[in-house]
Amino acid sequence: MWRLYKQYSGGLTAELASHQIDVADWMFGSHPEFVVGVGGLDFMKDGRDVYDNIQLIFKYPQGQKLIYSSICTNKHLPMFGSTRTEFGEMIMGTEGTIHITVGTDEEPALAMWFYEPGPKKATEPKKEKPAIAGATLASTGKGSRGLPVMFEEHLLSGKESFLQKEMKMARLWLYKKGIMVPEEDRNPVDVQLESFFECCRTGGRPKADLEVGLADSVAVMLANQSMDEGRRVYFNEIEKMGRG
Repeated sequence: MWRLYKQYSGGLTAELASHQIDVADWMFGSHPEFVVGVGGLDFMKDGRDVYDNIQLIFKYPQGQKLIYSSICTNKHLPMFGSTRTEFGEMIMGTEGTIHITVGTDEEPALAMWFYEPGPKKATEPKKEKPAIAGATLASTGKGSRGLPVMFEEHLLSGKESFLQKEMKMARLWLYKKGIMVPEEDRNPVDVQLESFFECCRTGGRPKADLEVGLADSVAVMLANQSMDEGRRVYFNEIEKMGRG
């Protein structure tokens, strides 16, 4: 298969990481400044020459970072309670975290958010205890319970009938208790393809247009270069490539 060879393929970076790079660019509203990465051909001994595992870090202008990992040696996915083999995205900020997965026809798309409490207020310093020899374990904090990200159709609009209102309120209660999780009615990939075909018919502008694709392609090429050359690669280097 052509995907297994560098002559024809960008490997895992192009096939998979490009989608998460797209999400990060959208979230941060900018493109990366540089990328560092490590790749290896350690497990799949079938004649391929693309890496079978990659780890990448993209640095953005305001200090944000995209950390990407793709491996083929282990199916464990800590997100969503390790109940799925699907890929996922985890967006972590100072006020919370969102877990997202696209889903398939068999596994629904899910989105959960986790509240991040602010830093503790300063208090009076405690009297120092006598030093005791031995190792100590620093506190690493405790995670919060996840709550589902609601879709618009699940929220009360005030236009529901009595029965519709009662049903929505019952679902909202189950969502908050973690008994149920709201699911999209359709596979988002199908929705995305329909949107693209509609733009082809009407001449509309796709949400991920040519410029988005170009930015993703640049990120893929530079990330692969970073892994191949074992160095930090700056995105402005693309301007000099192919010019003698």
